[in-house]
Amino acid sequence: MAGTSHIPAEEMEELREAFSKVDVDGNGHISTDELNQLFKEANLPLPGYRVREIVQELSRTMDLNQDGKITFDEFAKVVRDLKSSEVAKTFRKAINKKEGIYSVAGTSEQSGTQHSYSGETNTLQNNHTKPVIDDTIVIWVNDALTQAGKGTISGFKDGSISSSMPVLDLIDAIQPGSIRYDLLKAEDLTDEEKLNNAKYAISMARKIGARVYALPEDLVEVKPKMVMTVFACLMARGMRRI
Repeated sequence: MAGTSHIPAEEMEELREAFSKVDVDGNGHISTDELNQLFKEANLPLPGYRVREIVQELSRTMDLNQDGKITFDEFAKVVRDLKSSEVAKTFRKAINKKEGIYSVAGTSEQSGTQHSYSGETNTLQNNHTKPVIDDTIVIWVNDALTQAGKGTISGFKDGSISSSMPVLDLIDAIQPGSIRYDLLKAEDLTDEEKLNNAKYAISMARKIGARVYALPEDLVEVKPKMVMTVFACLMARGMRRI
């Protein structure tokens, strides 16, 4: 990706995660309206005029080519360059508070940015006597898949996740009949077909009420951390079944 190739992979993943929280319509860029909505939902203890100043500053600084759209490259560059500024710190607070996103697991040694997982994962942790760990989620996922007569996964690095079929199968296990398998191709997929499956999986996960914020590319590329958040959110949704 032009302009961001020097960013460590872990930090890049965190930046993409943050970008997706602000880009609510998923069109690949952030608008001024989305920035305003971010601060509105975050409900930070700031006067209205200060919020307007911050949004104006972010828009002016991030939109490097002044085309009215903040791309991921522009977003990543400015968030890193302004890491210690008041505006950047306030921006991060707003992102972390959006839709119940809570900072957990400390700070990245490489980037200085906080790791965060969705409120669904946080809820799971609060509802158990010990933190939810990868194995716990995998066991729950595989139990749900097995009960529905579907294939299981070995973990969040399982190559089959690249097709998004395990995610789609889990969604269908949680809400039977929700997935249109006749629209899907499960084997010998091209890159485009994998991406189409992933887009459908993310869309359907959100449709059944799972608060997923990962990107389709995270499934196609089988990024373990982001894959974990998808399954954790679906687990939380599945545990609410009556």
